[in-house]
Amino acid sequence: MAKNVQVSVTPSNATVIQKGKVIQPVTPGLYSITVVMVDQAFTVQADGYDSEQFIVGLKTPSAIQIKLTPNRKDVSITSNPSTADIYVDGRLMGQSPIDFTINKGESKSIILSADGYERYTKTIHFTDQADTKMSYNIEMVQNRRDVNVTVDAPSVEFIVDGIQVAKGKNDATFQLYKNRPVQLVIRAEGYLEYTRLINFNDEISPNLTKDLAVDQAYTASEPGADQANKPFQVMIKKSMTRDDAIQRMKYYISELFETLEINDNVAGWYRTAWNVEQYPDKIIRSRIELKEIPDNGDGQLKYKMLLQSQVSYKTKGAKDEDFHAWDRVLKKYVKLLSDIRYLIADE
Repeated sequence: MAKNVQVSVTPSNATVIQKGKVIQPVTPGLYSITVVMVDQAFTVQADGYDSEQFIVGLKTPSAIQIKLTPNRKDVSITSNPSTADIYVDGRLMGQSPIDFTINKGESKSIILSADGYERYTKTIHFTDQADTKMSYNIEMVQNRRDVNVTVDAPSVEFIVDGIQVAKGKNDATFQLYKNRPVQLVIRAEGYLEYTRLINFNDEISPNLTKDLAVDQAYTASEPGADQANKPFQVMIKKSMTRDDAIQRMKYYISELFETLEINDNVAGWYRTAWNVEQYPDKIIRSRIELKEIPDNGDGQLKYKMLLQSQVSYKTKGAKDEDFHAWDRVLKKYVKLLSDIRYLIADE
């Protein structure tokens, strides 16, 4: 009496051996074994697996399965970022991806290190995954990132935590660290000072121009380095009397300044009271002063004119000591000196 048994083995490349002789499979992983009277012993073996023995006899079912237990597994590690250095049991294996093997009963310690990311550690055990090919895709946690911001203005100063990181250009790059917010200050010509506390996870627009408030004092003024706070001399027309010149100057000044603080006709000294303009982040004050220059013997009547333009960044309770010279002139005063010169100057 004979019996045929179909034996399927896993993995399919395993070899079935009987008494040192390799049995040929019908197809990969499938063997057909015939027994007559005596039970027969077989061994199944495959690289990376524990070998296993089985017996085929007349009482054996017509189909059996033999599944070997792996004793070695292939491990593949990829990472994001791919530039991370990967260590296995303290030895640098390289950067993503890396491959190594782990044997039955073993564990492997892995460490991933990348600039700008938190250090990652993990212990891999042989039994962590059932498949003989163990795969790990590790997403590292970022703890530092670069931020680049731009302001569309001709001259900008960027300050991060009190340190100037850029000046005179319209962009800057700085770093944000996890759990460590920074204070960004931007000073840009034509805009109010911008201050913002930025956290690591905050969304930051690459162009911050729209986030800055327009400096109203800036738009209401013009550059005035050639006339603001700069005294200059005016020669009065020879055909004009002293009284006529004085009346013309005082009349024109009164169009813009309501009050004369000093009105000394004898000394020829006139000075207006301050005209004060309040803006969201500053106070601008302006006044004009005229002083007759003593005759040096040439008989020419001369005056010294001075347009003072001052600013205070203390918007409440500002005192005289809080003001200092401002190199801009409010637009309504820009033509003041040139108009006075046109009226009285001998040019």
